[in-house]
Amino acid sequence: LKEEYNYLIPDNYQETREEKLEYRTSPTNIGYSLTSVISAYFLGLIDIDKCMDYLEKIVITIDSLEKWNGDLYNWYHIKTKKALPPRFISSVDSGNLVASLIVTLEFLRENEQDDLVMIVESLIEETNFKKLYTKKDVLSIGFDIEKNQLSIYNYNKFASESRLTSFIAICKGDIP
Repeated sequence: LKEEYNYLIPDNYQETREEKLEYRTSPTNIGYSLTSVISAYFLGLIDIDKCMDYLEKIVITIDSLEKWNGDLYNWYHIKTKKALPPRFISSVDSGNLVASLIVTLEFLRENEQDDLVMIVESLIEETNFKKLYTKKDVLSIGFDIEKNQLSIYNYNKFASESRLTSFIAICKGDIP
């Protein structure tokens, strides 16, 4: 595998301003870029070689990013790959990324991409939802690195946007 990639997509593009691209991305954006590549393959928009090339570049980039207890920070600069302030870990973004990594893992297994499978398995395993779980038996919205504390705001386990994260964290054994 190639050692150095910077393969992050921008958060948004706006035609109505001078600076068109937002040079930041989130774990959700990164995860959905993985599933978009796989979808493009299944839709016949790219061939398997191009699909694997893109997946390899994205996975290696994810692996190279600075993390907190296995979780990606909420925002990264797409050119420097540095975590952007305020450094925060989002429970929902982490869940979206891991869900996308699980889809990617199964696709890579089906296509016998063993080197990438090992990296993706490691990324999934290292993501730690335990640190985002509160004494109230729910997930916090996230962890503020500068304050070194969980957000005081929480998600309901299943009646909110954190539903997918809750299912994944439970399946991983990170939360009850």
